[in-house]
Amino acid sequence: MKINVRTIISSLVSVAVIVGFAHLAACKKNDPAPSATSKLTANNWVMQSVTVDGVDKTSLYAGLTIKFTATAFTTTNGGAVWPATGTWHWTNNEQTVFERNDGLPVTAEVTDSTLKLSLVWAKNTLGGKVQSVAGNHIFNFVKQ
Repeated sequence: MKINVRTIISSLVSVAVIVGFAHLAACKKNDPAPSATSKLTANNWVMQSVTVDGVDKTSLYAGLTIKFTATAFTTTNGGAVWPATGTWHWTNNEQTVFERNDGLPVTAEVTDSTLKLSLVWAKNTLGGKVQSVAGNHIFNFVKQ
């Protein structure tokens, strides 16, 4: 039986290509989904609506934007509820609740294009430039 070197090399290359594609497909399946942190910090967020105890209070926060880094946030037009700057850290492994540097816990639901932040604000501050209403706040944002 005569062995053809060209046939052997061709067979080895074919096997290598098949194994390479199988490895790439397996890697893509096992890649973890982006973390909440990476989604949160990837965008500037623009407020779309706010409710307090189910009542629309969007006008109190007109123009609210928020930007997160790995440990800090900055806002514009956050009123009394969202200071201009602060720090934050996750309080659970699921990355669904974070605590601000003022001790306020905030529940976060983040996708690639939307952000929902829920918190309970305990103070009424009416009058002047800074206003807030006590109650369960739900802020809905979209990426900028």
